[in-house]
Amino acid sequence: MATPKLTAQARPETGKGSSKKMRREGQIPAVLYGKKQESMSLSLDNKEVSHLLATPGVTTNVMDLEITQSGKNVTKNVLVKKIQKHPYRDQILHMDFLEVAMDKEITVLVPIEVTGEAKGVKEGGILELKRRELEVTCLPGRIPHTIVIDTTPLMIGDVVHVEDITPPEGVQIPHETNFALLSVVVPAAEVSAEAAAEKGEEEKEAGEKEAEKEEKEEESGE
Repeated sequence: MATPKLTAQARPETGKGSSKKMRREGQIPAVLYGKKQESMSLSLDNKEVSHLLATPGVTTNVMDLEITQSGKNVTKNVLVKKIQKHPYRDQILHMDFLEVAMDKEITVLVPIEVTGEAKGVKEGGILELKRRELEVTCLPGRIPHTIVIDTTPLMIGDVVHVEDITPPEGVQIPHETNFALLSVVVPAAEVSAEAAAEKGEEEKEAGEKEAEKEEKEEESGE
């Protein structure tokens, strides 16, 4: 995949009034953050951003952000840090970018991609996804689009833990505990029926013991 590219204009004006005006004019307000510089307010073209975000994996990979400021252009390596969307309209309200050094490792969240149809699901089980993202540490140029998990061989009762994942070369998955990522479970209705049956057996057994106890007490009273 070629490195995604996006153009931006540096903007001196900030504040809610300025941002509302930009959105009416088809622009998206944005901010660029970096460790070696102060934050920079930017203006993005809404159509260009929409086209870019339609590309799979673009939000988790490094892109070239070409910024025009005072008639000069400068290109920076950035990651999309945050996208703020309107609560009910199909509209991007604001974006945050983070400048990165290509020779220094960073830690980011990468989506989990599930492939295949588990054998346990074919037998009536349910695939339960416990995590939708996974934290990885690597150089910016090695960030994977997704972490792929093939569920095909999984049976009912099987669980995939983080230590079961083999990340791509140069990528590490930092974790302190071996937490679960997904599992194939018995449908809730079947679990409830089984639990009810077990409870019935327990109540029956308790009733039999109680009856036996009362019978013994009656015999001893005689």
